[in-house]
Amino acid sequence: MPVLRTNILANYAGQIWMALMGVVFIPLYIKLLGMEAFGLVGLMLSIQALSMLFDLGMGGVLNRELARRVHNASAAHTLGDLVRTFEWLVWPIALMIVAVIWLASGPLANRWLHPEHLSRATTAHAIAIMGLAVALQWPSSFYANGLSGLERQPVLNLINAGFATLRGAGVLVVLYWVSPTISAFMWWYAAVGACQSLVSAAALWLLLPTDPQQRSAFRAAELRDAGRFAGGLVAIMALSIMLTQLDRIVISAMLPLAELGYFSLAMSVAAGMGRMIQPMFNALYPRYSRLASLDQQDSLTHLYHLSNQCLAVVVAAVAAVLMIFGRDVLYLWTGDATTAARLALPLSILVAGTAFNGLMNLPYALQLAHGWTRLTVGTNLVALVLGIPFCIWAVGHHGIVGAAWLWFAINLAFVAVGIPLMHRRLLRSEMARWYVRDILPPAIAAAVVALLASRLLPALPRSLEGVFQLAIVSGAVLLSAAVAAPLVRDLVRQQLAEWFGFRR
Repeated sequence: MPVLRTNILANYAGQIWMALMGVVFIPLYIKLLGMEAFGLVGLMLSIQALSMLFDLGMGGVLNRELARRVHNASAAHTLGDLVRTFEWLVWPIALMIVAVIWLASGPLANRWLHPEHLSRATTAHAIAIMGLAVALQWPSSFYANGLSGLERQPVLNLINAGFATLRGAGVLVVLYWVSPTISAFMWWYAAVGACQSLVSAAALWLLLPTDPQQRSAFRAAELRDAGRFAGGLVAIMALSIMLTQLDRIVISAMLPLAELGYFSLAMSVAAGMGRMIQPMFNALYPRYSRLASLDQQDSLTHLYHLSNQCLAVVVAAVAAVLMIFGRDVLYLWTGDATTAARLALPLSILVAGTAFNGLMNLPYALQLAHGWTRLTVGTNLVALVLGIPFCIWAVGHHGIVGAAWLWFAINLAFVAVGIPLMHRRLLRSEMARWYVRDILPPAIAAAVVALLASRLLPALPRSLEGVFQLAIVSGAVLLSAAVAAPLVRDLVRQQLAEWFGFRR
């Protein structure tokens, strides 16, 4: 448990820092580049997500297999061969990504996007460099999965946080003192992405427990053994990526490029909330996998409920503040009252959808730990089939607000339908406890405290006083959610007893 706690804390420290690096400089990017060029940054994030289709399930397989084998003396000698085998696919695929995006840059600029101020040639050139940036950073996610499987999250987060700082803050140096253009922005991202992939690869090989007398080599058997599970992961990834990027794809095709910029701005805040969710998944998926492989059902059940309550506390607190104080947060961040008023509603809807999506992360980790991918494939497929016509209609009639409602509806359906279906097979009889004890108490407590604070406080001023007031409200909401979660409350009480040396 101490290792797990260290990994979770390291993940949160890293993710909070990366979230700050990902959002704090966005107003400056928009000021220097313009909203249309920032729309291309949003397009890059979508292409980066779509590029994960080429992962072919390798990252998920590597994470699970390293977690299962690293503590198994009879299988530990195969770790180097496993990593080397997948490496023979990872780097050639990265080259393919460069070629695909370069070939698509012209058609995207000339036939798909709708720039009003940027020239078509400038847009196409930026997309071509964008392909290089995406491809060079792409292998880092594979090595990150390996470090996560080894439960070396402190090292992983140190790498990710360092390069997030170089990427987010370093590009401002380029924009201010080299060239305030979207092309310069993309070139910097490409350079930082290449360094991140190389450093992540070196860290994984350095920490991998291999026999120095045995040379790691490509083993076709590793690919065959991983085939079925990897196939399920590929299907899940393909469908989930299409679902998460459907709104941006439709917006980019139907609305001006500046509208994609506004939607990307709101999504950046919602995605920042998503970073509060990922640390729990990254730390717990390997531990779920180990407990499932050892058939330790009692330990797995307790950890499942404890971890879901911890996640619910964080999700409920962040979602309540962002939904109820969304306009204030946007104004404090951007300094633009008009933009804050325009994006307050879509932001609240996106945050609610992201909260539901976040609550599904640990149940999804439990499914992967048991090698079960069919349920997620099925629910994602149904959501995509129904979501495409809804998104086209919603964006056409309601613009970016309609796109936000799509994200909310899909994730609400996952929580309402996916959880009962999962608990018919895994941890049977635990479904009611998940809804009633793990999720509802912290959600209700956070919502009540946030609403009460919104009634008592005036509009927050854009000053240190406003930031301080928002921090106080956020702390109160988080505390109320933690107190409402029974297992979290007991865990905090035990931790305080250890720290201060008193007993109940």
